[in-house]
Amino acid sequence: MLSVDLDELRSITLEILDPGKELADLIPQAQALRDFFERRTDFSIDSGRDIGEGATRLESGLAISPTLAAMCLRELFRTPAFIRGLHEAVSDALRPGRPVRVLYAGCGPYALLALPLMTAFSREQVTFTLLDIHLECLDKAMALIASFGLADHVDESLCVDATLYQIPTDRRPDVIVSETMAVCLRNEPQVSIARHLLAQAPTARMVPQSVSVEMGMVDWTKEHVLMPADHVGEIPPPERDRIYLGKIFELDAANIGRWQGLEGSRLPAGRVTIPSPIESRHKPCLLTRIVVYGKHRLQDYDCSLTMPQPLPGRPAFAGGETLQFHYQLGTYPELVYEVLG
Repeated sequence: MLSVDLDELRSITLEILDPGKELADLIPQAQALRDFFERRTDFSIDSGRDIGEGATRLESGLAISPTLAAMCLRELFRTPAFIRGLHEAVSDALRPGRPVRVLYAGCGPYALLALPLMTAFSREQVTFTLLDIHLECLDKAMALIASFGLADHVDESLCVDATLYQIPTDRRPDVIVSETMAVCLRNEPQVSIARHLLAQAPTARMVPQSVSVEMGMVDWTKEHVLMPADHVGEIPPPERDRIYLGKIFELDAANIGRWQGLEGSRLPAGRVTIPSPIESRHKPCLLTRIVVYGKHRLQDYDCSLTMPQPLPGRPAFAGGETLQFHYQLGTYPELVYEVLG
């Protein structure tokens, strides 16, 4: 049974890693991976209970509940994109003499990004250190990994706040992966985790490689195509009506390096100017872009992380105002702005 299940997981993983397929081609594999993990583990997603129960509010943001962490598996583009990106990052870091060391912060109850790759790389090629603030997640993840006979891929598993974790000097990772974020880098501790860990391992490859937030003006009525129920054939792409105003924040290795030494609870962000004149149909919005690694990306509407969002407060602008943003760190991290005029 172990051999059969391991072969099935390896087969699904290799199909996800097939470079000839686009994310849209991988929906059956993403569904198969979801069904496979949910069937095999004793971690249950109970629709009758509060799915947010068990979340932990940290000084750096919200560590989501084990149930919500497990439900990330159900996002059909997000999971394959991150598995592909992490695979490429590990492949780029391969070297003779020792395995690539991957530090996985926020592994959840499935170790979703690590476990599939344990079937694609040997123990001699890659090892993982797993971190999670919730012991339930860590225990479930380790039990699942062990059930496939892959526990030797794990160097260490620690129940710890990743923003406080001190990396041993002899275990500096080659790759750091953390998927502890919400749309617009709001509320969850992705920024603080990335800053803390990369400061200790500045040469490590980071997954996601870049998360940026842009601002635009959109006509929400043109964002999607509404088709009649009896429509037959292909659905035409939407003819969106947008005005891009610019990037206001980016979390990547270069900026993390620039932020070293900054004190206080604010990180610098960009400035944009509202067009003048402005049409009433155009409303301000924030757009999240994710470069998982290399060519692997998540675009608008690919997953919950890249859903366009109205600018907080849904302000009505007259046109010509300048907005200065900064990233507010702390218990409720988010991008905030002030109107300069």
